[in-house]
Amino acid sequence: MFLNSNGPARDVDQHIDRPASFLIQHTKSTVLVYADIVSAILAVLVSVTLSNAIRPLLGARPIAIESVEFTFHISIIFVFTVALFAWFTSKGHYRRREALINRLGQILGGCGMALICAAATQFATVEVGSRLLTLSYWLLLVPLIIIGRLIAGHILRSANIWTNNAVLFTAPNRADQVSKLIEKHDELGIVLTKKFFCSGNAATNLLNAMRAATSSGSVIIYAPAPEDQEQHEVLESLVAEGLPFMFSAQSSPLPNQAEVHNYPLEDISVLEVPDVLARPLALATKRLFDIAVSFTMLLVLSPVFIIISSLIKLDGGPAMFRQERLGRNGEVFKCLKFRSMIMNAEERLSQMIASDPKVAAEWNAYQKLQKDPRITRIGKIIRKANLDELPQLINILRGDMSLVGPRPMTIPQIEEYGPSIAAYKRMRPGITGIWQTNGRNSTTFAERARMDAWYVRNWSLWRDFIILVRTFREVLFARGG
Repeated sequence: MFLNSNGPARDVDQHIDRPASFLIQHTKSTVLVYADIVSAILAVLVSVTLSNAIRPLLGARPIAIESVEFTFHISIIFVFTVALFAWFTSKGHYRRREALINRLGQILGGCGMALICAAATQFATVEVGSRLLTLSYWLLLVPLIIIGRLIAGHILRSANIWTNNAVLFTAPNRADQVSKLIEKHDELGIVLTKKFFCSGNAATNLLNAMRAATSSGSVIIYAPAPEDQEQHEVLESLVAEGLPFMFSAQSSPLPNQAEVHNYPLEDISVLEVPDVLARPLALATKRLFDIAVSFTMLLVLSPVFIIISSLIKLDGGPAMFRQERLGRNGEVFKCLKFRSMIMNAEERLSQMIASDPKVAAEWNAYQKLQKDPRITRIGKIIRKANLDELPQLINILRGDMSLVGPRPMTIPQIEEYGPSIAAYKRMRPGITGIWQTNGRNSTTFAERARMDAWYVRNWSLWRDFIILVRTFREVLFARGG
């Protein structure tokens, strides 16, 4: 072993104050559990009130709290709520911290399954009117759990309990990358206190990292470089010492849905990588959703289309701008936008690139200009309000695009896209996507290509929903591009 069990690493245990760390973790879990319990109690109170208010309108009498019927309902709710919370526990809701938006799918799915099970239990035994109590309870529980966890997180952060100190043991060339990642995802509550490098005298550095972590109740983050030869020994040492740690492997093109198959006695793990796009039903659902939403929005927003078109025409020229973009399977289509630039925008860009090296460098890096003089007065407004791409709803209805997908690329950008072009061609480009909701104004074209490829590799209907929610937030606060 890198640090064998008989070596100096074993001395670390003599200085570990494990109860304090356990107490902090126990406090976090307890607060989160209590938050869900309070949410369940509130859901019961509100659903009872709501059900008793509606039942007379349906010709049924209110449910008396002392009645057998009420006890029956509450018993069913109690049993399936306990089962739901047990399922949350198995999924690490009270132990592992993650962005709440990433937990929404499990919260919705868990409450949905509990509702189905509870309804099935009652179906043959209770008249229709009394089922209002159960239905309203499970529908109310979802938003109340979300609100409760947000409040619990705020309480934990205010009490400085949410924070986890961490010691980073990494390769020098990965230190900045991992540090920036931790800073970006502040919902994890990780604060780096010290850094040690797995280079030079790696054994001594690892021992020092262990001591620094155990003395302060910190977790160790191990982020080696791909070429490090001692990865297995370091991991074995950390496991043998019983220290909590996180292992950050080098970035990989493998999808998040890859399944791990372990062969314990051989110390071998095999990743099975599925094709996330080989799901006809999910893809059909995505297409039907695209058609329904785009058609509805075109009807509802038709007055907005008329107003914007009229304002653009006041400056002279057509209201619509059509440009060839690359679609699914490499097919070229005419992408529609409200015209936000002067008529000879392409010629003007060529002149600017040829005459100004700074403009050329910015365009080559981002494929856009932060302060673009070609944008018209109306164009600035509709871009700021994220309205310039509304005509792409027509492209969605035609089948050229989707609501969510890779950013539609122009034909000249194909050469700049790199190896990710194969992933891009597998899906319809989207009116919004992961690039638009992750720092669109400061993202290079290479990063955009990487994000698009990541989206295709890890596509799911739930991920599309999350992107749409984040897009709504971007539009609401007018964080335009």
